[in-house]
Order: sequence, then C-alpha cells, then structure tokens
Amino acid sequence: MNESGPLKGYHVLITRGKSQATGLVEKVESYGGNAVVVPLLDFVLPENVNQLKNYVRHIHEYDWLILTSQNGVDYFFRLLEEQAPVKLPRIAVIGSKTEEILKSHGFKSDFVPSNFVAESFAEEFIPMIKRGSRVLIAKGNLARTVIAKKIREAGAQCQEMITYQTVLPKESEPKLSDLLTKGRLNIVTFTSSSTVHHFMKIVNKQDLQASLDQLVFACIGPIAFETAESYGLSVAVCPKVYTAEAMIDCLAEYMSRQYTK
Repeated sequence: MNESGPLKGYHVLITRGKSQATGLVEKVESYGGNAVVVPLLDFVLPENVNQLKNYVRHIHEYDWLILTSQNGVDYFFRLLEEQAPVKLPRIAVIGSKTEEILKSHGFKSDFVPSNFVAESFAEEFIPMIKRGSRVLIAKGNLARTVIAKKIREAGAQCQEMITYQTVLPKESEPKLSDLLTKGRLNIVTFTSSSTVHHFMKIVNKQDLQASLDQLVFACIGPIAFETAESYGLSVAVCPKVYTAEAMIDCLAEYMSRQYTK
C-alpha cells in the first residue's frame, strides 16, 4: 500500500461483486486508501436454463453475437461449454474489460465501440449490419434495451438472451448498515446502476439518509451517474473513460485537489 498517496486515511467502499473487486482494491490501495469491500451485486443463472441452452445450440444461425458485460461473457461461455461444439458468429463487445474476458475464453472481438455506453455502441454498430441480419444479445436481466431497439429500427432481427440475473447479497445489508451508522466510510464507488439501486435500497430501508451527507460519491460512467443523481446523490467523480481504473484515478485526483491533508 502507498503510505503517502492522495487517498491516505480515506475508507473507500467497493460495491462491485466479490469476484471482480480485486483490481479495484489494489487500485485504491496504490493511492494509499483503505478499500472496504461490501459487494452489492451477485449473479446467478436464470431459471429458464433449458431455453438458454437452446439459444446456444442455434448460435451459428446468427450473424452477430453481442456481449454487453464481463458477466455476459462468463455466463454465455458457461452455457456454451455444456453444448456440443458450435461455430460462433461475429462478436461485438462493450468495454475493454469485456474484450479482455472474451480473449481469456480464446475468442477475439470483431467490434468494440469507442465509448462504452449503449447509445454509442448502437450508433457505431448499426452500419455494420444489413436489413434482415440476425443478432443475439447476451446480457443481464437489468441491462437496458437501447441496443436491441436501435437494431430493430435499422431493419435487422434482434433477440435478447438473459444469461444471468443480478441480485443483492443478503449478507451485505447488515455490513453496509453498520459502516454507515458508525461513520466508517468516506467515499463510495458505484460501478453500475445496479450498485446504486442496491445501495439506496439499504439506505432507505434502514433510514440512513443522514449518514450520506459527508460522503464523496464516484461513478464509473454516465448511466450510473444519472442513476445516482436521480436519488439525490451529489456525484463528485465520473471519468471520461468508463472503466473502474479510470474512476479511481479521477477519484485520487479529485481528493488530492479538494481534500489535501
């Protein structure tokens, strides 16, 4: 840990799922901060697994497969491994981390947008397809429908495949409540709209609104930012590059400017 970084003395809440928190913890510690991990996300397979397996069996019939997140990649390939070998169509992904996870499964992406939000993806992706093209989107149950809508408006066929469901871990509610009640947090990071929703669900349920006044909030990108603002939270940090690492870099810069000790 950096003993003299801009986050020294600050307790930074990491709300990302446990399996994806390691990189964020290391990044916070590299700036001298104390990372406090309370996962506000967990992921499970939907109940309609047989229907999902049917999509995978027929994946070769599609022209494009769109993977919208790291979890979308992992859960898709979990289903794929249970099937007989099939030929995958061209693959489009949102985000550099999603692209890295895809590579770890032995595949490369054929398209990555310049900005990692659904609107930018749709705008740049539409010229890649033709009327009548068949597109399959593998995503979570809380992901937005912007991409599918734009693809259909362009005259292509688009099927959305919910490969995982997002849930709030039960053990996280008492942990977060205790931290907020005792004032043991200084900074809260949000890596998705879901982390914002789950955070505020606990805050409202436990009547902890007053504990938010002294907190600094950081969001990974504009969608999480808008969600946080809709709850009345004042977001101090939102990077121009929508990655967790960039968020912590911007947070460190902000804290260095605003809260020099």
